Amino acid sequence: MRKWNRYHVTISICLLFIVVLVGWSMIFYLTDAKIPNTYILYDDEANIIGDAPFPPSADFPFGTDREGDHLFYKVLEGAQYTIGAAILISLLSFILSFAVGVMGGFTTSRAKKWTQSIFTSFYFIPQSIIAFNMLYPLLWEPRQGFETSFTERVIWQSIALAVIMAPTTAILLSNETRQILDKEFVTCARVLGGSKTFLFKNHVLPHLKPRLFIIFPKIMIQALLIIAHLGFFDLFFGGTDVCYGPMCPPPQPFVQEWASIMSMSYVELTNAWWIFMIPMFFFALTILSLTGIARGLEGLLEEDEVKAGSVEKKKAERKENGALVESDFILLDQGVDRSG
Repeated sequence: MRKWNRYHVTISICLLFIVVLVGWSMIFYLTDAKIPNTYILYDDEANIIGDAPFPPSADFPFGTDREGDHLFYKVLEGAQYTIGAAILISLLSFILSFAVGVMGGFTTSRAKKWTQSIFTSFYFIPQSIIAFNMLYPLLWEPRQGFETSFTERVIWQSIALAVIMAPTTAILLSNETRQILDKEFVTCARVLGGSKTFLFKNHVLPHLKPRLFIIFPKIMIQALLIIAHLGFFDLFFGGTDVCYGPMCPPPQPFVQEWASIMSMSYVELTNAWWIFMIPMFFFALTILSLTGIARGLEGLLEEDEVKAGSVEKKKAERKENGALVESDFILLDQGVDRSG
């Protein structure tokens, strides 16, 4: 049984942070809890001693915004939308890139070179710029109003971002699949008549599976960054509520996810820095947690590879030296009558 080490501790702490944050956010939403609001602060004699925004203090640990909403609860409410959106987009992108990548690993035609060249360009073109140009007609409210519902916009936005993110991951999985197929034991299985389905099920998938758990948190980080970039372009998750009349407020989000909160409050950095930095702090902690999970899984995988390599090395040394040990024999307990 594997003993716990620092990688297990890192993964557990990072995963616990994300689970608690999302779980608390969902409970807050399901119980119809309201964000506490303190617009004006009074003393015991009902005298006004201050008004919003209040900086972080003992009374307001994370401060309030200019409307008096407590920022911790505002960030807590947005956690389910932000992290939930990242999980949804990452799952779609992961499934698409896995299918394309594995098929690309098994393909050796000329079309693969052209496809790989096109996919490689996504490493150098900012994906946020592609997403902005694709999603602007969908998410920016026209003068006559949206013709789509919020749910439809969320679905189409998730699919679009998944498609944009898939090529880079597909190339990675294609290269990993090709490396596995080039191994000697897979070549032997192919010579003996193993079909592509057999090779995938019995050889490729078992060796690729540990890598998949490492790739998924990295895809989530990529999704969070694109959502944040779109937020600073005023393209919020699920659509941007735009007013075209006189004396209109700036574009507003339909849900209070973190990207929209940061986008609408970064102008406060010089006046009330905490309004921007508190959601930014939780956003950064979430990305650091996902990075910790990915690095912890990478560390566990490297340990397994080192152990497997040392075992194979010992077996090879025994064969070279001609030394036999008990494990090299198969002992059979046979009822042989030796009396005669």
